[in-house]
Amino acid sequence: APRRPHRAVAVDGKTLRGSGHHPRLPVHLLAAMDHTSRAVLAQTEVDGKTNEITRFRPLLDRLDLTDTVVTADALHTQREHADWLVTHKHAAYLLIVKANQPTLHRQLKLLPWHQVPVADHTRDRGHGRVETRRLQVTTIAGLDFPHATQALRITRRVRPLHQPRWRTVTVYAVTSLTAAQASPARLADYVR
Repeated sequence: APRRPHRAVAVDGKTLRGSGHHPRLPVHLLAAMDHTSRAVLAQTEVDGKTNEITRFRPLLDRLDLTDTVVTADALHTQREHADWLVTHKHAAYLLIVKANQPTLHRQLKLLPWHQVPVADHTRDRGHGRVETRRLQVTTIAGLDFPHATQALRITRRVRPLHQPRWRTVTVYAVTSLTAAQASPARLADYVR
């Protein structure tokens, strides 16, 4: 039977425009936002972009994250964060993987993606551009990351509306969700 979708919470940091006036540094906030309602569930100030990692757990510690998927950018793709979310908060995660996790990034990049079919394809037009996204997902054992059960590859092709050239970006991600817990379309929604 189809499973009810997990609630999703995005963690992201932003610097407030116009908040820094000499000699004061701009205000940088880390927030947890509900994907559906877009309500900010928790927010904390950080000293700078590099300190977001240390504020991740204090930000989410007060929230009940049971049966929740936490999404975050590559900065928060930290082994300690993933393990803490699954073991202490009883949550799942979907995290972007970039060069800050070089072994994992290399492992994902070397998977035989040419053998993995495209599981979800979307096309959007807005904000002055056309964008197509192709998501490939595979269940894999032995990923070098705590509780990771699936690997994702998202290929985005973006073109400004009034230009002929496409730009292609490939992004990798890992999730603790199993194939039974989230369909490829649902994973694509979580990433977006």
